[in-house]
Amino acid sequence: MKKWICLLLCLACALPFAGCSHEKPTETRLWLISPENVAAEEEITAMIGEYDGGVSVSFVPSDEIDARLRAAAERGDAPDVMMLYADAIADLAEEKQLLDLSVRLSVSKVKKDDLSESARRACLYQGKPWAVPLFCDVYLLASNRALVATAPQTTEQLKAVCAELEKKGIQSFEKMNPERKSLLYEAVLAEKGGAMLNARKTKLEFTSESGKAAMCDCVAVLENASDEKDAMGAGKAAFSVMTTLERRGQAQKYPDAEIGLDPLFGLNRLQTTALAVNAKAPDQKKAFAVLEFLQGKTEKLSSLYKTYPASKEIKPLPSDEDAVVQLAQARPAPDLCGYDTLLTTYLPAAIDKAGKGVEIGTVLDEAAQSAAQNIWKGKRE
Repeated sequence: MKKWICLLLCLACALPFAGCSHEKPTETRLWLISPENVAAEEEITAMIGEYDGGVSVSFVPSDEIDARLRAAAERGDAPDVMMLYADAIADLAEEKQLLDLSVRLSVSKVKKDDLSESARRACLYQGKPWAVPLFCDVYLLASNRALVATAPQTTEQLKAVCAELEKKGIQSFEKMNPERKSLLYEAVLAEKGGAMLNARKTKLEFTSESGKAAMCDCVAVLENASDEKDAMGAGKAAFSVMTTLERRGQAQKYPDAEIGLDPLFGLNRLQTTALAVNAKAPDQKKAFAVLEFLQGKTEKLSSLYKTYPASKEIKPLPSDEDAVVQLAQARPAPDLCGYDTLLTTYLPAAIDKAGKGVEIGTVLDEAAQSAAQNIWKGKRE
């Protein structure tokens, strides 16, 4: 009898603890792109901690965020709330990694009228919002003005400048990631009157004659490119493709280098940084509340990240007035799922092959055939 009484007493004592354990709130995991310095990270972490102490914040380098998010999603270990570049939204939405925010945004503090139209569109896929924009930037041609006094305004001028630089032993472009190579190609293609996609955005079109001519020019200007990532800032290469935010980082890293930004031959491509919610987040209501809180702090976050908020009125920083003109006119990336893969895999591979002497038509056909199976035949809107 005593044994049964002891057992009942033990169970009675254990039940409150079990209840507490069951009711313990789940920690919300948040991944943010790393700002320029540790002080900004600390301020952002403190701001989020004051809002909700149950949010675990991790900072990821900007050039690693896409790859790490994809790897985490494949492992089933993606964060509940994530900062990401909008170019990757269509692919992630197609893979059912992102939460459709349609209903939540309809009753949210995040209002459509408070966002610039191009930034808002960058976060749509198949007519549904999968993220909310925070910051905007544009891709531009960066020049080391100590090596090139006047930036080229056309591809032909760029080719002539690169040829003269090669004679002087100066390299043309610093080492760029695959996406930047593809953006350079797309800019040259657009200048020649070609396009990546047909008018209905259902077919890749860069295998045209203008596409072949663009590939020839792209290979020509990259023939004398550097193998060093920051060669332009160090004075070893003349050009790169970067955003205004990245330019400021380079200027801080190489304060004696005068890095100028100019239009990328008519390609006004928007780079939008956005916030999304994991479709598999255990507590989606709380995750969206964190997203809503951060979007409401856009102005403060913009100052900490030293970039432009994705608001209706984009205010220029004093030295970036020309870039802001481009930013106001910029458009989102093409509206197809699979575009990210095209940009980071198939087109840069075609550029590399063409640079090694493979026939231009062949590399473009291969890129189109390889990418086509990953292109979802539809629009975001």
